Amino acid sequence: MIKVGVPKTSKVIKAAVYWLFIICFPLLLLTSTVRLGVNSMHTYEYGFDKYGISEVTKIDRAQLSEVARRLVDYFNSRVETPQMIVVNEYGEEFELFQEDDQNRELTHLEDVKRLFQFNYRVQVASLAYIIIYSLMSLRGKRSNLKRWRKGRWQDLAKGVRRGCVLTLAIIAVLGIASILIDFEQLFIQFHHVAFDNPWWMSSGYLPKLFPEQFWQDIAFLGAGIIAAEALLLGGIAWAIPFIYQRRKH
Repeated sequence: MIKVGVPKTSKVIKAAVYWLFIICFPLLLLTSTVRLGVNSMHTYEYGFDKYGISEVTKIDRAQLSEVARRLVDYFNSRVETPQMIVVNEYGEEFELFQEDDQNRELTHLEDVKRLFQFNYRVQVASLAYIIIYSLMSLRGKRSNLKRWRKGRWQDLAKGVRRGCVLTLAIIAVLGIASILIDFEQLFIQFHHVAFDNPWWMSSGYLPKLFPEQFWQDIAFLGAGIIAAEALLLGGIAWAIPFIYQRRKH
């Protein structure tokens, strides 16, 4: 009878667990940046101011800030609906988001909320995995403390560096894609992948509040923030072995 190679299976599992740790870094940096943007009033107000949304919609700036605050509350389940009553410069009072045969803006916002909530869960899961993996990697008996100091946390730092390099590689690929492919096409393809219905296409107020140029700005800004985070974290992980060697001497 041929025995199953347990050590080989163990190595495969160990490698899978290790590479999942590495993959969690781009996931964590991406989802954290998205969460920050979703909950930042400055993100919404930046678009309102840069693209003159008040002039486009005929809704004054103060009400637009209330719209942004309402959306933040809705995406975080603090209110049941994003719908609100606004008044335009002509004194006409109306519901902001349309929900009819032509436009299903409330339905689309519900889909967007689900997407953001999924983003939150991925963020928490990736952070939890990184923390648990780090603690499990660095655990050890006191008798093994010397060996732990020699290798374990250096190996962990190497994993962090690899995770950051993977993040930068993904950003680079997406950056090249944005040059070779028109952003509008990428924007459309994203919606086809992210949503299983056509309700993201609207002629109501939603695309007026958040025009395509706004999303292009946010995409490039987000990519820059993620790259900066990866460089900072990777730089710290890269410096750890050198700091340790200097302290030894």
